[in-house]
Amino acid sequence: ILFITILLGFIISLAGCNWLSLGLLNIFDPQAQIRVNYTEVNLEDGTISLEIYSLNEVEFIGTGFKYDYYNGTTKISSLSKTVGATFYVAPSTSPGTPGPITTIDNLPLYFQEVLDYITLNPLITELTCTVSMIGEDGAGHSITKSVTVDLPAIQPGVDFVPPVAVINVTPGTSGTEPFTVIFDAYSSTDDRGIASYAWDFGDGTTASGVMPAAHTYTNGTYIVKLTVTDYFGNVGVALETITVGEAGAPTAVINVTPSTTGIAPFTVYFDASDSSVVSDCGACSIVSYAWNFGDTTTGTGMTISHEYTAAGTYVVVLTVTDSNGNVAYDSVSITVNAAGVPTTITLLASPTTVTAGGGTSLITATVKDAGGNPVTDGTVVTFTTTSGSLSSYSETTVSGIASTTLTLINAGTETISSTVGASSGTASANVVVYCPPPTP
Repeated sequence: ILFITILLGFIISLAGCNWLSLGLLNIFDPQAQIRVNYTEVNLEDGTISLEIYSLNEVEFIGTGFKYDYYNGTTKISSLSKTVGATFYVAPSTSPGTPGPITTIDNLPLYFQEVLDYITLNPLITELTCTVSMIGEDGAGHSITKSVTVDLPAIQPGVDFVPPVAVINVTPGTSGTEPFTVIFDAYSSTDDRGIASYAWDFGDGTTASGVMPAAHTYTNGTYIVKLTVTDYFGNVGVALETITVGEAGAPTAVINVTPSTTGIAPFTVYFDASDSSVVSDCGACSIVSYAWNFGDTTTGTGMTISHEYTAAGTYVVVLTVTDSNGNVAYDSVSITVNAAGVPTTITLLASPTTVTAGGGTSLITATVKDAGGNPVTDGTVVTFTTTSGSLSSYSETTVSGIASTTLTLINAGTETISSTVGASSGTASANVVVYCPPPTP
């Protein structure tokens, strides 16, 4: 009886410390009581951060984390794994009071094999993760403690790039009515597979599928839109312009100078002089050239210039009409990039010594911005020379480089200069021209 009385008193004195939660044996063989709290859940990066502490006077030595993955309620056994990680949780100095906190930052929620699995199984819409902490306490007990239960590890649209939409057109983007075009999206790509293809043919009709039925257009200009969506809701879009003229109509042709790509403000010179009438139209001729510059402005004339002040992509449409009233169209896309600040220009000539009477040298300008990076594609570089002739006096950059060819006739030293922008600076290089030795 005395023993029972003492035991009951002992139990009552410890009940407030929550020791009974592990059973009566924990009184005589105490086991570490570990608590885990989240400090951050970052689903975008796929990580969590933890605080771990003990509630009693027993330490804990962590040895790793066990991962189990689920598609809905179905466990994916092939992805289960244990990742080793050693950490120490100090004991509390007073039962029931949290001990020193151990922090674990940026614990991953998934690994490469999980991404590979989803790539092979694109219909998975959400993959959840259950993580358990494993280790041993100071009394030698093996302990498994739940860290997460059904936490979304990967969600639709998170951490995955959108698909790349590409329109293929056969036989081409222009013709005379009735003009039948075959579209396909076979060149479109996505790292995890494309779920759907949606087409808008620009004439009020739509279709779906990677290769819809052939589509026939009448006279006019049409912007075709392809929208591709992957299994996680990411969307990619591509546009293509189809121009169709009347039977017996003239041919409309747009020529562009200096380029279809530039930086704002970007002045483009349009030339329709290569447009022509059909050979059997008699004495007919082209009587009008009408331009739509794609930015709500229009113009007329065989040649015309237009300045684009804002970055964007503009579809320019030329409409030509002959004296019989037949109409034809052509179109071109103009891409205008935001203005950069080119600050460094390097000009090189190769070779630097040439023979008079037609010797040539390739002149290359390399343009970099304030950060030392190549300037935006389409930056206009103007070349000048003290003598000789250049194959082009104005070129646009590709990857920060623009080039032209210098042809020289007379002996001497010629200086070539290049200029970028109104106040961006200039650079120059010299080419030595010598007379060839006389023929024996």
